[in-house]
Amino acid sequence: MRFGLRIPVRSADSELLDTFLVSAIATLLIIRIYLEAAGYPQLGGEGLHIAHVLWGGLGMLLAILLLLLFLSSTTRLIAALVGGAGFGAFIDELGKFLTSDNNYFFKPTAAIVYVIFVLLFLAVRQIRRFRVLSQEECLVNAVELAEKLVVGNLTEVERDHALDLLSHADQSEPLVATLRERFRAAVPQALQPTPMRRIGTAATARYRSIASSILFRRVIAGVFVLQGISFLLSVIAAAAVVTGSLFGIESATAALDEAAGGSTLTSWIQLAAGVVAGGLIVAGVVALRRSRLRAFHLFELAVLVDLFLVQPFAFLDSGFTATVDVLLDVGLLAILRYLETQERRLALHDDAPGVIGAERRAG
Repeated sequence: MRFGLRIPVRSADSELLDTFLVSAIATLLIIRIYLEAAGYPQLGGEGLHIAHVLWGGLGMLLAILLLLLFLSSTTRLIAALVGGAGFGAFIDELGKFLTSDNNYFFKPTAAIVYVIFVLLFLAVRQIRRFRVLSQEECLVNAVELAEKLVVGNLTEVERDHALDLLSHADQSEPLVATLRERFRAAVPQALQPTPMRRIGTAATARYRSIASSILFRRVIAGVFVLQGISFLLSVIAAAAVVTGSLFGIESATAALDEAAGGSTLTSWIQLAAGVVAGGLIVAGVVALRRSRLRAFHLFELAVLVDLFLVQPFAFLDSGFTATVDVLLDVGLLAILRYLETQERRLALHDDAPGVIGAERRAG
C-alpha cells in the first residue's frame, strides 16, 4: 500500500527490520532482568535521575545519523541494531508516561508493549509478503544492489536477486539493459566457509538422516500431543469457570473475577483461541502420517494463535513474567520453521515423484 506516496518498498536487505525488532525485544528483556536482579538502581544523584529512556533516545538518534551520513549495507545493519536497542530502552519506560504518578511498574504496560511489537511484526510482514513490487520498485532495488557491485562485495545470491528484479522491471528503460549486463559480467564474492555455515550444513545433513525415521515422527507428535492435552485442560478449566459464573456459582464467579478482572470477554477470547489451537494441533498430528510439511505448518499456526490471541491477555494479567511462555513459543516457532525449510529441501532432493508431489501439495 502506498497511501498516495510514490515511495518504493525496499527489497534488498529486507532482514534489517527483523534485526531491528529482535534487537528491541532483547534490549527490553535485558533491561528488565538486570533491574530486577540489581534491585532497580538509579543512575544519577542529588535530585537527578538519568532514566534509560534517554539512552533509548540516544540510540535512535545514532541510528538516524548513521543512515543519513553513510551509504553501505554494514552501516544499515549497525543502525538496525543500535536503533532497535534504543527503541527497546525507550518503550520499556512506557508505564511512566501513561500514568499520572510515573508508575514504572504499571502492570498493563507489558500487554501494551507486547501488542505494539506484534502489530509492528504484522505490519512489516504485510508490506513485505502480501504485495508485489512494481516495475519501478524492481528497478530501484536493483540500483541499490548495484552499490555492492561497485564496491566489489556482491554475492552470488545478491546477483541472482538483482537479475530477477531486473527481469520484472520496465524493459523499455535503458538502465535495465545496462545493469543486467554489469550484473551478468560481475564475479560474485566467494562465501567463506564460516563456522555458522559449517554448522548449518552439518545440521541439514543430520536432519536428512533422521527425518524419515518413525522415532522422529513419534517424538514430534508426542511433543504436540502433550501440548494439545495442555490446551484441552485449559479449555475445560476456562469453560467450567465461565459456565459456572453464568449460572451464578460463587466459587466460579470469584475465580473468573480473579482470572479476568471481572470481565468474561478475555476468558471467551482465550477459550476460543484454545479451541482453535487445539484443533490445529489435532489436525497436525493426523496429517503427520501423510505429510510432515503439512503437519509442521499446522503446528506453526497453533503456536501463532497462542502468541497472538492468548499471550496478550497473559501479559495483561501477570505483567512481564509472561515473557517465559512467549520465549518458549518463539523457540518452538523457530524450530518448526527450520523443520519446514528442511522438509522443502528434502522434497527437492527426493527421487520419488509421488513424494515430491505430495509434499508440494501439502506446502
